[in-house]
Amino acid sequence: MACPAIITGDQFLSRVLTHIDCQASILGSYGFQALGEPGSLASNVMVGLLTLFVALIGLRFLFGPGPGPRDLVYDALKVGLVLTMAFSWPAFRTVIHDVVVNGPAEVAAAISPDELTGPSTQLLPRLQAADQQIVELTSTGAGRQTGQILEGSQAGAGFSGSGLQDDTALGYSRLAYLSGILGPFALLRILAGLLLAIAPLAAGLLLFEATRGLFAGWLRGLVLSMLGILGVTMVLALQLSVIEPWLADALRVRALGYGIPSAPTELLALTIAFAIVQFAIIWLLAKVAFNRGWLSQWAASNAPMLAQSDSGREPALAGPALPHTTTDRVQRISDNVERVIRREQHSSEQSRMAYRGLLTEQASQEASSSDNVGTRKQDTPPLGSSYRRSYRRSMGTTRREDKR
Repeated sequence: MACPAIITGDQFLSRVLTHIDCQASILGSYGFQALGEPGSLASNVMVGLLTLFVALIGLRFLFGPGPGPRDLVYDALKVGLVLTMAFSWPAFRTVIHDVVVNGPAEVAAAISPDELTGPSTQLLPRLQAADQQIVELTSTGAGRQTGQILEGSQAGAGFSGSGLQDDTALGYSRLAYLSGILGPFALLRILAGLLLAIAPLAAGLLLFEATRGLFAGWLRGLVLSMLGILGVTMVLALQLSVIEPWLADALRVRALGYGIPSAPTELLALTIAFAIVQFAIIWLLAKVAFNRGWLSQWAASNAPMLAQSDSGREPALAGPALPHTTTDRVQRISDNVERVIRREQHSSEQSRMAYRGLLTEQASQEASSSDNVGTRKQDTPPLGSSYRRSYRRSMGTTRREDKR
C-alpha cells in the first residue's frame, strides 16, 4: 500500500493529512497481522500465557479449592476472546479496527452531515482551501502601502493594529493554523495505529488478574483515540465556520484596493485560540476516557472504613490488612461467607467451653457437698441419742462388782 508523497505547494495540508492517515492504517493492520502470524514473537508469547493460565487452573484443582462452575465458564469465555483478538484478523477488523478507524467520521456525519464530517471526505478540501486563502492573504498583505482604508478606520500610527508586523503576524497565523490541525490529528491517528498493532500482545493481558489493568488501559487508549478524532473534527468544523467567511471578506476588501489594518492580529488570534482548543479538548476527553467509574471509586474509598469496622467488631479474628482495591462481586460474597462461618465457629467454641466449665463447676460442687454430708453423718450422733447411756447394767451385776 503506497501512501501519497508530501510535496510543497497548494496541496500541502491535504497531502500531509492523507499520508498520516495512510501510515496509521498500515501500522494498525499490517502490524497486527505481523504479530499474529504463526511463529511470530507475539504468538509464542500467547502460547506461553495460555499454557500458564491452564496450569494455574490445574493447580487450583489439585492443591486448593477448585474454581466453581461460574468461574470455569468465565475462564472459557476469556480464553475464546483472547484467541479471537490475537489470531483472528477478520473478526478483529470488523469488531475493533474498523470501528476505531472509521467510527468517528461516521458518528460525526450522523451528528451533522453538512459540517461535522471526517477529514478524508468533505472536511479535508475545506481545510486545504482555507490554507490557500491564508497564503493568498499573506502574499497580498494588509495594504499598509496603499493608505486607503474603509470608512471607520484610522490611518497613521494605528494603521497596523498591533505591535507585530503584518507579514510576521500573517506568517505566525498560518503556522498556528497548520500546527493546530496536524498536531492533534497526527497524535490521535498514530496512537490508534500503535494500539491496534499491539492488539495480539494486549489480548494476553486479559488472562490474569495482575495484568488486567494493562488491558483496560489499552482499551481506554482506543476509546481516547475515537473520542479525540470526533472532538477534533467538531472543533475543526467550528473553526472553518468562523475562518472561511472572514478570509473571504478580507480577500474581497483587498481585491477592492483597501487596506485591512486589523486583519493580521485577528487572524493570529483566531488560529492560536483554536489550536489551544484542539489540545485542550483532547486533554478533557482523555480525562473522560481514563476516568474511573463512580461505583468503583466509592468502593475503593470505603474499603478502609469497612476494614476498620470489621476489625472493630472482631478484634480476635482480624487478619492482615487487605489492599485497598476493588474486588469483584464473587470475591466479596466468598469473603462474607467465610467471615460468617468463622464467627459461628468461634461462638460455638466459646459456648462449648462455657458449658464444659459449667458442668465441671457443678460436679465439683456436688462432690464437695456429698463429702461434707458424709463427714457430718459420721461426726454427729443420731437424733435423740446424745443423752442416752451407752449400755445398761442390772442391780445384781452392780452388787457383784461392788463385792469384788
